[in-house]
Amino acid sequence: MSCVEVRKLRREDIPRLSEVLTQAFSTDPVFDWAMRPDGGRMGALRDMFRRGMLGDLHYGEETTTKDLNACAIWAPPEALNEPHGPLDPILRLPHILGYSGLGRLRRMMAFFDACEAKRPRVPHQYLDFIGVHPSKQGQGYASALLRHTLTRLDAEGTPAYLESSNPRNNPLYQRYGFKITDEIHLPDGPTLWCMWRDTKPRSA
Repeated sequence: MSCVEVRKLRREDIPRLSEVLTQAFSTDPVFDWAMRPDGGRMGALRDMFRRGMLGDLHYGEETTTKDLNACAIWAPPEALNEPHGPLDPILRLPHILGYSGLGRLRRMMAFFDACEAKRPRVPHQYLDFIGVHPSKQGQGYASALLRHTLTRLDAEGTPAYLESSNPRNNPLYQRYGFKITDEIHLPDGPTLWCMWRDTKPRSA
């Protein structure tokens, strides 16, 4: 297996990586439950990932591979602690409707609310999304992305957190030190696994 090179994500990478994440999550159990089921679903996924990457780009915490076949979207502690105004939910509603459609709006809001309620309140690095193009899955891309950021977090003493939406990914996260701490049971829907990672002590 060839070495996977990791670098910081740049703005010009976003169109390609939005498509990569869309393909990676096109059959994800949670998104299959919450996203609109019509012909606009794939476009809604692309827009959601594009906005997510643009929103966190200025933190410099998003990574990709040299060949742009995988990426990881991280949010640092300062992003999670930013104050939110009372109008934020209203301003986000048109985008959320675009993702869910009117028929699944309650599902999408239940997903967001449940994740927010379970998220730890202590400072941590949050893994929002990590995805690999289907043609490259199983070739070490996700591992390379995780190692890149987790090595730095260990040096800084910063823990990490994620919600796993697919049980087949849990062993990968556990291999890198994440432990299941809780579960989110969506109403009449799939389960997410809350996973926390303490920093590993540096060798003397």
